[in-house]
Amino acid sequence: MTHPPAAGEPLHRILDALEDDAALVPETTTAIREALPGYDEVPAASLEASIHRNIGLSIRTLRSGAAPDATQIDEAEELALERMGQGVPLGSVLAGFRLCMTVILGRLQRLAPEHGMSAEEVLAGANLLWSLGDAFSTRAVIAHQERSLAEAVADSGRRSRWIIDAVMTGLPRTELRSGAAAYGVGDQGVRALAAPRHDHRVDVGRRIQGWAERAGVTALSTPHGTAEVGVVIGAPEPGVEPVGTTLALGPAGTLENLPESFAAATRVLETALRVGHRGVADLETLSWRMGITASPEATALLRRRHLQPLESEGEFGQFLLETVRAYLAHGLSIPRAAASIPVHVNTLRYRLKRFQELTGADLHDPEDLIEVSWALTAASASPHGPEAP
Repeated sequence: MTHPPAAGEPLHRILDALEDDAALVPETTTAIREALPGYDEVPAASLEASIHRNIGLSIRTLRSGAAPDATQIDEAEELALERMGQGVPLGSVLAGFRLCMTVILGRLQRLAPEHGMSAEEVLAGANLLWSLGDAFSTRAVIAHQERSLAEAVADSGRRSRWIIDAVMTGLPRTELRSGAAAYGVGDQGVRALAAPRHDHRVDVGRRIQGWAERAGVTALSTPHGTAEVGVVIGAPEPGVEPVGTTLALGPAGTLENLPESFAAATRVLETALRVGHRGVADLETLSWRMGITASPEATALLRRRHLQPLESEGEFGQFLLETVRAYLAHGLSIPRAAASIPVHVNTLRYRLKRFQELTGADLHDPEDLIEVSWALTAASASPHGPEAP
């Protein structure tokens, strides 16, 4: 008398047959290469090895009757990272695993009648395989994302290091040129940039990128200490200013000249912050104001000569300073300067006369005008200059 097979026995006989099926791997290999993009360049040995692993994982899952947790499927992480290194899209990797299971499921369905496996058991096996596919996909996606993030961080670190070294110290020609090619930096018309980073809540790099887009140039920058440093490629559109920050530019030149350009940009930034300049600043913009920080001895001398004598006047000395500033700011026009404060023109004339008596300056003499402007600019300057949040 023939006894019916024990529960699960048909499935295990089919799985034994699948393990001995030499056609599974070639069939799956052909299907993957024909159906999925990115596998053309994958070596045959690598592809066949992964198919062996995937088939083995599928068979073990069917034998056990339960899909493993995503964290237990090391094969998924191994495959995702291997294919990532070979340039295969993640979507093709996931589809490749499901194609392996499709081949196995097809064999299972064909062999089921021969081994007395019921339709319900076939359906249960199919559901188990798709659950395995979901868990496999989850682990593969996580591994891919983690590696992508790690590579992005590494790329960002290499980019930052190249920018810092290129502008601050210079690089050997080979490294300089290879980095320039990788990051789109031309050989001519490049200049160093520097901007303050006094507030960690402010994304200075983003502000610089916004300015670059509006000014028609390309900018690469990275944080370095209390500053944002980098490179500008091209000539900025005049009159386009960055939002809420001071941006110092060095002279334009070649890649090899970037350290010299950065040294100039650093001096420009120091002066711009000292005199309260906002927006784009360079040597031409600041002109004689560069001397305020370049020659502290001269600055101190001019403040003693043109400002110290006013201290004995108390509050009236501040009125005199306000008057002289208005006079200089309005092109030496007494009517316009008086209207800006506002005071009567005779009051303004009296104050200018009193300033000249106290300091000995002649506000009609070009040399004295420069000295007074220098002293007033230095006196009104902040050590760091305000940066808008």
